[in-house]
Order: sequence, then structure tokens, then C-alpha cells
Amino acid sequence: MLRTDLKIFKPQRIGNELYAGGHRTSNAIVSGKLNDVFSSISDIDHARSSFDLVKLYPALSTDDASRLQDAHIFLSDQPDDALVNVLLVEAQEQKDTDTVADMLPLLSAETTKYHGTSLLTAQVAAQGQSLTVESVSRSLTPSIKTVSSKIGLRPQAEELAIYRTKRLLSYGKISEVNIEVPDLLTQSPNFYAEYQYQAYTGQGSIGGNRLVTITKKLTQEELTRVGNSISATLNPAVTKDQYFTLFYMSTQDLRFHSFTTSQTITLGAGERVLKGHVRLKKATEETIYTDDGQGRFISAGYVFATINYDTGVITEIDPVDYSGTITENLGAIIEKGDRTISAKQWQLPDSSFARDSLYITYESATGTTFSASSDLSGNITGTNCTGTVSETGYVDIEFSQGVKPASITYDYNQVEVTTVPSPPGGFDTSTLPNNGNVRIFHEFTPVSVQNRSRSNAATLTSGQVLNVLADADFIDIVDSTGASLWSVTDDNYSYDSATGELTINAGISAFTAPYIVTAIQSELALIDAIQGNQISLLTPLSRAYPAGATLSSVQVLGDFQAQTKDERTLAAWQNNFADFGAGASSAINTTQYPIEVTNIGVIAQRWAIVFTSTTAYNVIGEFVGNIYSGDILNDCTPINSFAGAPYFILRKAAFGAGLNPGEAFLFETIAASKPIMVTRSVSPGHSEIVRDNSTLSFRGNKD
Repeated sequence: MLRTDLKIFKPQRIGNELYAGGHRTSNAIVSGKLNDVFSSISDIDHARSSFDLVKLYPALSTDDASRLQDAHIFLSDQPDDALVNVLLVEAQEQKDTDTVADMLPLLSAETTKYHGTSLLTAQVAAQGQSLTVESVSRSLTPSIKTVSSKIGLRPQAEELAIYRTKRLLSYGKISEVNIEVPDLLTQSPNFYAEYQYQAYTGQGSIGGNRLVTITKKLTQEELTRVGNSISATLNPAVTKDQYFTLFYMSTQDLRFHSFTTSQTITLGAGERVLKGHVRLKKATEETIYTDDGQGRFISAGYVFATINYDTGVITEIDPVDYSGTITENLGAIIEKGDRTISAKQWQLPDSSFARDSLYITYESATGTTFSASSDLSGNITGTNCTGTVSETGYVDIEFSQGVKPASITYDYNQVEVTTVPSPPGGFDTSTLPNNGNVRIFHEFTPVSVQNRSRSNAATLTSGQVLNVLADADFIDIVDSTGASLWSVTDDNYSYDSATGELTINAGISAFTAPYIVTAIQSELALIDAIQGNQISLLTPLSRAYPAGATLSSVQVLGDFQAQTKDERTLAAWQNNFADFGAGASSAINTTQYPIEVTNIGVIAQRWAIVFTSTTAYNVIGEFVGNIYSGDILNDCTPINSFAGAPYFILRKAAFGAGLNPGEAFLFETIAASKPIMVTRSVSPGHSEIVRDNSTLSFRGNKD
């Protein structure tokens, strides 16, 4: 088995039409050949968008039944055009017989996974297990991004700045919460909560629904407090990767003055009364009145008392009653001194935003203004400030010196993604998941980390030495026709892994300049956890990888080997390929004369050899139908015309005296290939296209 025996074959009809697809053929995809999988992107595609879905067959193509262990496939790079996205679709229900019409509903199946690529945004050292990537999702469908700048916002309104937060990240669906808050202002509790969940709403293309993220707020009355614990039952539940956030008044920032203790409010240095949080009664009335935030207490449209927030002095216009029950809890909340904070958390108004667009300004206690900003990974850095902004827009920052909470402002770019309606006769993209934005990395799924070096060579001559990546796992040179220079015997080039020297050999004369030289360092690893744009691996990497290296999600295909199974006879053929009924009057001797299959010829199929007389029979495939007629005097060799090889061979000696008319011999063949789906979406717009192709990597281990 050689590297060249691993091929990716076309189906019976390749294309985007609903009737395209079907069984594997012997027509292999030619590496580097233009438009061999997808058609070229036209001006109309760029103007109105396009969505293509094709079927391919990674296969072990040998004329024997050798085995390729743990076959797997992944996209190793994407087109340079940012408007073009290519993805692999892993659907458990996909069959060899499927056409595009059969495959399209699988895109929205609950068990379907998507695989794609992203770039590392930070270097990872050897033995590292944490990767930071640009994105963990990609757009499956054509879409338009509208960017609008939000400037001069504050984390909350001034009155809400006195709330601290505690948050929970949902790793599934959280329907109940119970949060312990040691610093809760229990003398006069004030708290509320909010969380995000996803639901289908609005309109997608062709009238379909869109999956959107919705923020739900819970008032204090909708939450339950027992001492310092706050709990709630949530309906709907917090969606996976979204947050539940509790906002509460803290004893670290505030204190409560009870009028039961003293009717006079005494303020310490830098203290002031918190606006909107003074409770008292009008004499002769039982109604509790709260100040209006402007220093007034109003009853029936008239002001009956005022308060100076800076001094705490209450001026009575009409008599005031300061006495009350424990439940009435009359008094005032006081801000402690000149408040500064060392940390701040808040949720951006939009969960769809440019992660590297957040810009924060803040003032120190002395009045000096500083700033901080975010990068693509969501890391926030600035003067006396570090933190993160999550993929869903949750900001969590810490300050190395005290900051005035009311001084914090921020800017960011809101990104609205609109799915483009399908053109007449096209796919209904409204059936696709999450408004077309899909996860491309999954927990406990392999990934391939790749550091790729690609260079152009105008000419190459025998004896010439090129310096490429040392310790590369893959080396290849491709000429102007797309032909690979790789050979088993190193006729065209040889590579020294220790030094990175690539020596051109005499066979170069058979190829046509110019050339593309590719060297790749790569390894496989298993994802342990995903949080935002951080991917944790189960085991350490063996080498360092730079920022800009590619991370690819891997689709595992399993072992590839032509095989047969479930061989049996039937006393009566009733057009049921799953029948395991009574056996025939005689046996087919596959013990001494086993069914012969080759990796190139076999397909995934259940077969019935149905006897029409004691010597003659028809070969019927479950999906290919009646394809062959033969007799027991000759070998049974039905030809797979799409592969140019027999589906299988059953030697004549195995038939013996044959079976009676109506009896049948049934078995199943397992192919040394597996169908996959590849999608390409082209969003409206125009780009300066440098490289309009993507690369599929197909690998496995020789048994």
C-alpha cells in the first residue's frame, strides 16, 4: 500500500443538482485541478451568493483487500477569499445511495457535526495543551455582515453601577441555580438576574425561522433568597455556552442605615445617600414612600419631604413617620466613601460583535484616564488592566489600582449577520441550523495542528537544494499541471528531516515549471474542552506551533477494507435482503471458496444470488438492482462499471450442485470507502482573490 493508493473518488454524478450523488466511481479527484469538485465562482455567485453541496468518496484504491486503519479526513486550509467558506459535514445517516436531495435534510439533523479550520492567534509551546483560535464556528450558509460602531456606552446606568455580579457558564442546559453570596447586603437586599437562551424566531430565507440568542431578565420577586443564598428555577433553561448572571448590592460597597436605630442619617467621610433607596412613611399613612432619585418624596402629586443626598438631611414639608415594622424596613442605603473597584464584569448589549473591537476607558481614584482594548482571542490588555471578553460578549476585567466605577465607558463594533435568501430553485437555507452558523470543533473529537510552509519556485534543476521546514511530517512539490513529484523511490526529490534540506533529483526533468513547494509539521490531538475561543487538549503537543498555524477538525472514517459478512442461504427468496429465514436445500461453500473482493471494486451493498433453475441464477443488489445473470459452470464476476473491477468474485466451485429454483444465497459487502459531504458557501461581495482553492487531507495507517 502506497500513499498514492489513498484516493478521493467522485460519485456517479458530481455536482450541486438535487439528483447528483450516488455510488462511488473510479474517477479520482485530481489534486490541483481547477473546478474538479466545485464549479468556478461566477460574477453572479458573488452578486447574489451561492451554496453548494457535493458528495465525495475517500477510499483505499488497491486491487486486493488490504486494510487502511483509522482512516480520517480534514480540511487543511481554506480559500483566501474571506467570503468563501468550505466545510466537511459528518452525518451518521449518510448512505452510498444518497443523492443531494437525500443529503440536504441531513444538514439540520441533531447528530450531524461540522468540521472546518481556524488559525491559532497565539503561539503554543511544546508540551502545551491550550490553544487559542480565531473562531470555533463558521458560516455554513451565505451571509452578509453589517458592522455598526457603538461608542461611549457604560456598563450600566449610573444607578446600576452599585451592583456587583456573579455568573455561571452553562455547559449544557441549566434549569436551576443556587448561588451563595457572602457579601450580600442582607439588611436591605437588592438583586436581580439575567441570562441568555437560544430560540427560533423571526424569518430566515424563504420564510424559515432563525435561531437567535435572547436575554431574559428576572426581577427580585422572581428569585428566592434564603440568608445569603439566591436560587431560581429557569424556564427556558440557560443554553449551552451562555451565562446566568446575578446582580446584587454588596456590603463591600454599601451599608444600610435603619430609621429604627436613628431618624438622623450620619454620613462618614466621602459617604453619600444612594439615590432612589430611601424608604419612609408620611405621618398618619401606612404607605411606604421611596425618594424619586431627585431628592423628593411625593404623595398624591405633592412633595411632602426632601433629602440632601450629600448630607443625609431630610427636610419635612409635611410630618414624616420614621417608625416601621421589620418587614417595612424603613431606612436608607449609603454609599461607602469614594468608591473604587478593582474588578468589573458586564454583558455587552449584543452577543454578535467583533471580538477585537472592544475599547474601554476608565479613571483612577486620582482622576487619571487610562484605556484598554481586546484582541481576536478576546484578551483585554491596557494600563493597569487585564481581562477577557467571551465569544458571547461577557466582559470580565481586573484593575491593578482602584478605578471609579462611574468612569468606565466602552466602544465596540456590533456585527449583524443576515442569511442571504436562496435564489429561485436553490437550497432552502432556512432549514439549516443556528441561522447557518455552525460549530466546527467538538469535545472528544480529534484535531490536526499544522504549521505549513508554502513557497513558489520558478524553476528547479537536478542537484538544487532548497531549505524548507525541518522535522516536517509531509513534503510535496507540485508542478504547473498539478502533478505531484512524490515517488516511493525519491526519483524527483529527497528530504533531510534533521536539516530541512530538500534536494532536487534527476526525475525533475519530467515535470513542468513553475512549482509549489509545501512542507508541513503536523500532529493529531484530542479536544478535552472548549470554552469561548480556548480549546484544551487531552494530551500535550510534541512540538511548538506559531501563531497563524492551522487547526483542523478531523472527521474519523474508521478502517477501510473490502469485506463480506452475513453469508447465508434462503429456502424462499421474497425480495427481502434482511431475511434470515430457513436455509436452502444445499449450501454455498464459501468456507473453501470464500467470496473474493477488492478495495477498488466493492461497494456497500446487500446482495442476493437468486436461482432461476438448479444451474442458473441472477445477481440482485439491494440498490443497484438485477445486474448479472450466470450459471454454476462459470465464476460469478459481476462488473462494477463505475470502478472498472468486479463487485465481487464467487468461484464456480463454491456453487457445488447449485440451489433449487427460488432459493437464494444472501450476503453483504462492505466498501473500502465512505461517502462524505463537502459544502461551499459564497457570500455576496467582491474580494481580491489570491488563492481560490482549499485542501482536503486524507490519511490513515497501513495495517
